[in-house]
Amino acid sequence: MLRHLTFFLGATLLWAQSGKIKKLLAEADKEYYTFRNPEKAAELYKQVLSLDPNNQYAAYRLARCYWYTNNTEQAVEAYQKAIAINREANDTIYLDLGLAQKKLGRYPEAIQSFQEFLARHKAQDILRKQAEIELEGCRLAQELLAQQPDYELRALAAVNSQASEYAPALFVVKGDTFLIFTSHRTGGQSTARFPEYGEPTYSDLWVVQLKSDTTLLGRVTGKVQNLGKRVNTPANDGSAVISPDGLTMYYSICGEGKYRKVWGCAIYQSTFDPQKKEWGPFEKIEALAGKREVVVNSRGKKKLVPTYDAQPTLSPDGNLMYFVSDRDGGMGGTDIWYAQKVGKEWSAPVHAGKIINTPFNEIYPHVGKDGKTLYFASDGHPGLGGYDIFRAEGRLATWQQPVNLGSPINSSYDDFSLIWVKQDTLGLLASNRPGGKGRDDIYTVKRIFRPKIELAVHGTVRDASTKLPIPFATVTLYEVQGDKLVPLDTFNTDQSASYKFTLTPGKEYRLIGNAPEYLANEVAVSTKDATKSMDLEADIDIYLDRIEIARPIVLQNIYFDFDKYDIRPDAAAELDRLVTLLQQNPTLRILIGAHTDTNGSEAYNIKLSNNRAKSVVEYLTQKGINPKRLTWMGYGESQPLIYPELSDADEQANRRAEFRILGLDFAEK
Repeated sequence: MLRHLTFFLGATLLWAQSGKIKKLLAEADKEYYTFRNPEKAAELYKQVLSLDPNNQYAAYRLARCYWYTNNTEQAVEAYQKAIAINREANDTIYLDLGLAQKKLGRYPEAIQSFQEFLARHKAQDILRKQAEIELEGCRLAQELLAQQPDYELRALAAVNSQASEYAPALFVVKGDTFLIFTSHRTGGQSTARFPEYGEPTYSDLWVVQLKSDTTLLGRVTGKVQNLGKRVNTPANDGSAVISPDGLTMYYSICGEGKYRKVWGCAIYQSTFDPQKKEWGPFEKIEALAGKREVVVNSRGKKKLVPTYDAQPTLSPDGNLMYFVSDRDGGMGGTDIWYAQKVGKEWSAPVHAGKIINTPFNEIYPHVGKDGKTLYFASDGHPGLGGYDIFRAEGRLATWQQPVNLGSPINSSYDDFSLIWVKQDTLGLLASNRPGGKGRDDIYTVKRIFRPKIELAVHGTVRDASTKLPIPFATVTLYEVQGDKLVPLDTFNTDQSASYKFTLTPGKEYRLIGNAPEYLANEVAVSTKDATKSMDLEADIDIYLDRIEIARPIVLQNIYFDFDKYDIRPDAAAELDRLVTLLQQNPTLRILIGAHTDTNGSEAYNIKLSNNRAKSVVEYLTQKGINPKRLTWMGYGESQPLIYPELSDADEQANRRAEFRILGLDFAEK
């Protein structure tokens, strides 16, 4: 009876616990999906896991909460816990894990996660495309991070707050320089707040005066001020750009400036009054506003709503505007579009093309001072983090392939809204990388100017025997790229036999000299450690051996153990030099000869030396040398270098290999 009662009580307890778990999950999902409060949802998912540690759904949803609240380290741990519970529950969890690992800069781990996702996810969809781009981005990141940085970044401490700051723009009036930027700081027009961030939900445009010398972007002279109700609304306002004459500001207002109105953003303009020193009321630019059809309920009802049109930038003459939009006709996400000014009006927007736009998101375009370089952020091109900043040369819808600006402009986090005060030299950008005051912070970007290093190598091509110059020789400069030699330049010497090349720092080179009736030879040159301008190791001479038909040339260090014919490991380097010689002189035909010491019978030594010569030929053939260029012969003990042999060293010297040039007439058929 007691056993039945215990079973009944246990079953009742399990049933009650199961009901509590279902209730907690329902509450957590409501906070996550309906109220968009991942911080509160995370606490509920953790309660579920305390009751049921093997609840894979709760572990995965907890990871998503951590991801959306920028607790990336905890997100990685939660993703890994969810995978440990059930590796087969969801293939996209490997993509999510890879994104979190990449954000933390753990590129090797992220590569493994993306590869695991691609192995499991067979559908040719947008998720697979994203994983492929992220995987390529991880490999690019490792390459870019190995390079010496060209820029340094500093937080704009006088402007940044515990809230988000981004989208900087400069405004100059009567010699005074002002920084206009977007911020979620308190004191603006919005009273709603993000529960998980503790800052206003909606952004405003703010302004602060800078020192007039724009090289001192980090120094301010006044208080940060809100641009006021004439410019800002209770909804999201921001991403301003000032016309070249300083009299018109173009910027974005979302939801038609109304609180809690979620559909779309549009580009507005405000005119500056130099007398009153204030911006006038905003006015919507109808020519740039788009519409799109969306489904608004579960019954399939459709509605025409405003598109997301935001983040305008201008060409240096002010007659061309680029902005981002999710309107129909794009490639997906937000794309970059452009419009041209005709008189006082703007033309209909045109898509900027598929070279810079992707099926993902392109944001915050900026036109360089030269008018032909576009800078923008994207999560659809391979990069170090979420959003990376790129540059592309071109105009309108014709662009060259975008180039990632590398570290430290880009990080494993989100980097965006770059503007140049002096193109490619001094600028501002926003980033959510660690170490800032708020979620997003503004940083100054300054090029690191290093003294230009001028390097050169020069020398003389000489006869290896007489040491005399070899007139009218040629020297070819190669760059070593992995296991390849890439030809860069050829120098034809005069009577003096002298050559000279200009080199680039941080490279490995080979110099290969050649002359009629001589064997080619090479010299290695490195500029990896060059820190100042100089001629590297003045007079690096290249010595060439004169070609003499049938003269034996001993292969140094190609010796054999007693009674053996296999190639010893210490012989590989010398044989590889012979491989190089044959590669540099592709018409050579040679005879490989092998010799023995005087121990053993003559017949035995002939057989042994034949095997030794044959083993050298086999080694050369394995290295890619055409066997038709190679002949071999064993001489046995008939041609000793030292006789009589009085020591082990004498015998070792006689156990040697050599080659003789038979001709210069080989040609590949």
